[in-house]
Amino acid sequence: MPDISVLWSERSTPPPVPRGVAEDLDLDRILTALVGADPYALRDWFTRPLLDPDKLRHRREVFENLADDAVLAVLEEFADRMRRVRALRTRRELLQHPLQRNRCHLRAAADYVDAVTRSAEALHAVPLSARALLRWREHLIAYVAGPEFTRLAADARALTRALDQVRYDLRIVDRTVEVSPAGDAPDYSAAITNLFARFGSGPPRRSHPAPGSIEPNHMDEQILEQVAALYPAEFRHLTEFARDHADFLAPHLVTFDREIQFYLHYLAFLRRLDTPTCLPALAVRGTPVYAEDAKDLGLLVEGVAVVGNSFSLSGAERVLVVTGPNQGGKTTFARTFGQLAHFAALGCPVPAREACLPLPDRVFTHFERPERPTDPDGRLAEELGRLRDTLAAATADSLIILNESFSATGTADAVRIGRAVLDRIVARGAIAVWVTFFDELARGGPEIVSMVAATDPGDPARRTYRLERRPADGLAHAVVLAERFGLTADRVAARIPTCG
Repeated sequence: MPDISVLWSERSTPPPVPRGVAEDLDLDRILTALVGADPYALRDWFTRPLLDPDKLRHRREVFENLADDAVLAVLEEFADRMRRVRALRTRRELLQHPLQRNRCHLRAAADYVDAVTRSAEALHAVPLSARALLRWREHLIAYVAGPEFTRLAADARALTRALDQVRYDLRIVDRTVEVSPAGDAPDYSAAITNLFARFGSGPPRRSHPAPGSIEPNHMDEQILEQVAALYPAEFRHLTEFARDHADFLAPHLVTFDREIQFYLHYLAFLRRLDTPTCLPALAVRGTPVYAEDAKDLGLLVEGVAVVGNSFSLSGAERVLVVTGPNQGGKTTFARTFGQLAHFAALGCPVPAREACLPLPDRVFTHFERPERPTDPDGRLAEELGRLRDTLAAATADSLIILNESFSATGTADAVRIGRAVLDRIVARGAIAVWVTFFDELARGGPEIVSMVAATDPGDPARRTYRLERRPADGLAHAVVLAERFGLTADRVAARIPTCG
């Protein structure tokens, strides 16, 4: 069988996001909420953004197709049935008696046949448009019609029917249990089923014990051995089935089952967040970059009521310089921009009503770090070293996110250094977001767009967490200094004694 992947247009794995970038964008917390215990080992895939628009299109088409509830339901049902198959195979390994292990193996194989057959039939009936899913449907239909699967299905169904016909009587006398062929006693199970049918319970459903359920005891094993002695042909065929179909799971089915979980997990994750999402358009050189009502995934997974923000860059505009008071949503906005770019580069929908986002060759982050005693040259030298490396590696297709850089430096020096860094970013042509206390950096050429974290006009101390596209108001750094030195109105008033 050919290698059919619904996740990769070709088998080449892009590099993961650097550890520092993942920390700055809060990706660890987001991915923990996304993959949970990660039984499918998906986490690593969500750290590897794609760099090629054609590879990105491969995934986007699948997400677009899964927007159809009928297509999504088919793949979710297949995934659910395959989970039951794996649960039975896990339980089989926990069983000690060979006959019990073989019976559990048959149940797993029968469920596998059912899962594959139903999926092939259901996919044939739904409107597929994604090239990857169309190829998978053709591949699956050919596999179901092939000799290997046909033999497995026929053997599993025939043996299941044969074992379902096995009937025996148990006679318990004191501490003795006797097993004998079934006699002419009536089958009370039918009578009990008819009795409870009036309560609307419907026909009984066959259920398989899950891993961790009560295991058969020594007496169960002895009874099973005596039943096998009464029906030697059926149980001989059971042993032969377990031997002949020891590895009935086709590798390409296992691969598909894991890869489709990339999409199913992500869509389930977005449903839990209960926020507007969209599959963003891909911004090519010269097209506007924008998002409407974008939200921070890290806050959404915490259940926080998140205020969405919008932004846009068009024409010559390349850099968003964000100013405003502390705790006004500036850092959240910077993280949100980076998260949008990251998940868009995975081919995934993003938490925004509408968006057109770049496909960066690399994402660089430069978030404020606390000074460490081990830094030989101090905090400023460390910041300058990191920025030097960033600017040396950045290209016109890079995304640079800076958060409160040089905040511990004197105003004049910070503005002078910041202006030089901005000039280098603009010369590179990279897209950038810079959160800063220095309003002077928001004043520049047509490449610079100023955004300000707004406060309530009626109460300037109250943050709205809304970012507005407008010139910096010159108060951001003054507010920071007042807060740092205890000179805000509230703190000054608290130190003035009241007159009696």
